[in-house]
Amino acid sequence: MERALQAQLVPEEQRVEFATYLLTGEASHWWQGARRLLQQGNDPITWDAFQVEFYKKYFPNSARTAKELELLQLKQGAMSVSEYTDKFEELFRFSRMCQGAPRDFEEWKCIKYEGGLRSEILSSVGPMEIRVFSELVNKSRIAEECVRKVVEAKNDRRESHRREHNQKYPTRGQECKRRGYSQRFPQRRNDLATNRNSQGKGREKQIVAASNVLSCQRCGGHHPNRPCRYGSGLCYNCGKLGHLVRDCPHRKDRETARSDFRT
Repeated sequence: MERALQAQLVPEEQRVEFATYLLTGEASHWWQGARRLLQQGNDPITWDAFQVEFYKKYFPNSARTAKELELLQLKQGAMSVSEYTDKFEELFRFSRMCQGAPRDFEEWKCIKYEGGLRSEILSSVGPMEIRVFSELVNKSRIAEECVRKVVEAKNDRRESHRREHNQKYPTRGQECKRRGYSQRFPQRRNDLATNRNSQGKGREKQIVAASNVLSCQRCGGHHPNRPCRYGSGLCYNCGKLGHLVRDCPHRKDRETARSDFRT
């Protein structure tokens, strides 16, 4: 309500009449009784007296105390200066410090407002020691805009330096890609793998082929440089008739000679 009265430039001596005209329902009935208690002869009811009674009825001390504590702890944080100012004004009007004429608490209001500003903004407006609230808010907005421009300039320079560094000193992957290595290396690895596979398969084929050559097609055994004796009745050891390989005298002679040599 008070903000609406200020926006419409209602003089302070007419604010009670204007505000009570807007009351409806139960609030209107309350005012009829409260008016008789506040009226002292023909003296008009002051705006401050009206606010005190109104807040007693519709804004108890517990709620007012909670708002005052919130004001004392209020910090700008991530809020913009405009958002912080709106929140500060909303809480400040419930503070007992703002009772009476504005000039009586203007300095305290400015000091409290400054204390909640972010450090980068406070460092700009604090040394000015501004004690007019509207001027302090205006300077805070200007400082906020200056800080924003400085941050943007730093980010732009950092991004520019990063691009220049990448152009002068590209990473290994970027350098290889620029010189065309990225396609040749994988192809070379594939060629080496193909060659190894081919060589392995070639050796396997050679072993199989050699095995096939050394194996007798008739008996399946290995007796190179002599004819196959399978089914001929000849001794497999000496090639003579009349005995088997286990009874071959030449074999026994060799085993006896070997035994004598060891002894």
